[in-house]
Amino acid sequence: MILIQIALIIILSKVFSDFASRVRQPPVLGVLILGLLLGPSGFNIVAPNEVINTFSEIGVLILLFMVGLETDIKPKEGKIASVIAINGVLLPFLFGFLVGLLFHRSLPESLILGTILTATSVSVTAMTLVDIGKLNLPEGKIIITAAIVDDVIGIIFLTVILCALGTTTSPTFAILKLIGFFVAAYLVGHLFFLVFGWAERLKAREAILAIAFAMMLIYAFMAMNLGVAAITGAYIAGFMLRRTKYKKNILSGMDTIGHSIFISFFFVDIGLKTNLVTIGGNHLFLIAFILCAILGKLGGTFIGTRLMHLKPKRGLRVGIGMIPRGEVALAIASMALSRGLIRRGDFSSVVVMVIVLALITPILLKWSFRERT
Repeated sequence: MILIQIALIIILSKVFSDFASRVRQPPVLGVLILGLLLGPSGFNIVAPNEVINTFSEIGVLILLFMVGLETDIKPKEGKIASVIAINGVLLPFLFGFLVGLLFHRSLPESLILGTILTATSVSVTAMTLVDIGKLNLPEGKIIITAAIVDDVIGIIFLTVILCALGTTTSPTFAILKLIGFFVAAYLVGHLFFLVFGWAERLKAREAILAIAFAMMLIYAFMAMNLGVAAITGAYIAGFMLRRTKYKKNILSGMDTIGHSIFISFFFVDIGLKTNLVTIGGNHLFLIAFILCAILGKLGGTFIGTRLMHLKPKRGLRVGIGMIPRGEVALAIASMALSRGLIRRGDFSSVVVMVIVLALITPILLKWSFRERT
């Protein structure tokens, strides 16, 4: 039965991805909806199991590993984008944290809710900008770069908060653990560089890709054992390899492995774990959470663009482009749910928030470009 479920998910994920693309939506939205339909929110024909969970965990590691590989911020673009991104992270984090406290969530739950709102998903915005021919405008370049910085800051936020929540000792010890992980990651990374040189001489197919995949898993394992999220380890592994000569081949191989099988399982698993019924009477929380997600990014990025002396209309466009949440937000929420750091109803609210923002962003972005700058 499990084999049939796996085959069903693999085939249907491509069908739903195609459908989402045809209606000008990100493919991930289609796969999320598939998970909702297969799970308790829909027809309840597939239940989460150990195999699907394992595939899902590998999928999210590959996803963050690829984000790390693609993190390439140029100094000129990075200056403006960093100021915008920092403000676009701090305000949503504050809003998410406060809405958690307002609705009587615990301190750890509120911190996680704030962290979920930090990272931007640029796929929706990039697709829309390509569609209307505005990707190469200054706003488009700023959004893409700021979204990358957002992801980096979001990962750092998550790592620090998990270290703080995962220990009963002082915050200083949590910071030392975090520093210890980065030191270990740096040293192990240089060891792997030697291993890659050896792997080049092996008469074996895809040896470099295999070593990179193993490196990702080892970094994830190392992160977990140092009290850091596994996805942080995967991200750092990719980040370490981003400037090597192996980057292009590794990214191509990981893209094939990830998108052909594993990454789809992560998003389907999100849907399977989501029961919209659990939102219950929390509709007010859901509305407040979505509003915080929108206003936090709009306000934060608008402040950043004003500090960098960009025109108000450009600031508005950048703010709208930074609204969507996606892969990183879902990864943080999924990890938090598995650790009991957020309620199942709040997890469902996060999924709904991602879907709603993916639907409204193209409409708002196209509207913002109707008038000339």
